[in-house]
Amino acid sequence: MFLRNEVVMSKTQISKVDIQKQKKEINEKHIKFYDKTLSILEFILDEYSREITRADIEFLEMPKNAVSTMDFLISSIGKVQKGQRLALGLDEENYENVEPVINIVEGLCEDKI
Repeated sequence: MFLRNEVVMSKTQISKVDIQKQKKEINEKHIKFYDKTLSILEFILDEYSREITRADIEFLEMPKNAVSTMDFLISSIGKVQKGQRLALGLDEENYENVEPVINIVEGLCEDKI
C-alpha cells in the first residue's frame, strides 16, 4: 500500500514538473515572439513617420487612411505591450498600499481643540 502511494505521488510530481517546464518554454517563445513583433512595428513606425514627414500634407488635412494607419500601429503596440507584460509576469505583482491611513472624526468643535 505504501509503495502504491509513492508511485502515484511520483507520477503526479512528474506531471507537475512537465507542466511547469512546458509553461516556461511556451512563455519564452511568447517573449521572443513579442520582441520580434515589437521590432517589426518599430521599423514600420519609423518608415511611416518618415513617409508622413516627406509628404506635403497640411496637418488638418491629413487623409483618413493616414490617421487610421497610425491608430492601427498604436493599437498593435499596445497589444504587444500587454502580451509582453503577461508573458513576463509583470502584472502579477501585488503592490502594497503604503499611504498613511487618514481618520476623519466627525462632530468635533474647533473651539475645543
